[in-house]
Amino acid sequence: MAVVALREPKGHVSRAASKVSASSVAKQSKTKTPSPRPSKPRPSTTSTNVKDVPLVVLNNTTIKNLASQAAQRFESGGWKVTSSGNLTNEIVSTCAYYDPSDPEAKPAAEALQAEYPTIKRVKPKFPELPDGPVVVVLTPDYAAA
Repeated sequence: MAVVALREPKGHVSRAASKVSASSVAKQSKTKTPSPRPSKPRPSTTSTNVKDVPLVVLNNTTIKNLASQAAQRFESGGWKVTSSGNLTNEIVSTCAYYDPSDPEAKPAAEALQAEYPTIKRVKPKFPELPDGPVVVVLTPDYAAA
């Protein structure tokens, strides 16, 4: 008997199975179209409010407009959302992915999760995600909450 793992240990699948809908992100984006490159660190300041760290919000469900609804919810809470769109990937649960090269990204992702417990996990970004210090990927568990 053979066992085959369909998911990777970090909660996503390989590059071949991942697809960001660039047109939907670009349509609503105030920044550039997502690319698989890691983002460059933003200049660090000692007095940055975690809510000033830009968020990208992606819908990884079949629920129409979920990313824009979540983006509005985060903005109402004082967060800075720079774009929203869709993602096709096998993400195991709603997650705030942070750019490990940005020293402000992980604290911001953790603060976002603390404020919105529907975000189940905080993890380092994987290459298929768009540029941005924090990328929130919504899964069906977010929609059910």
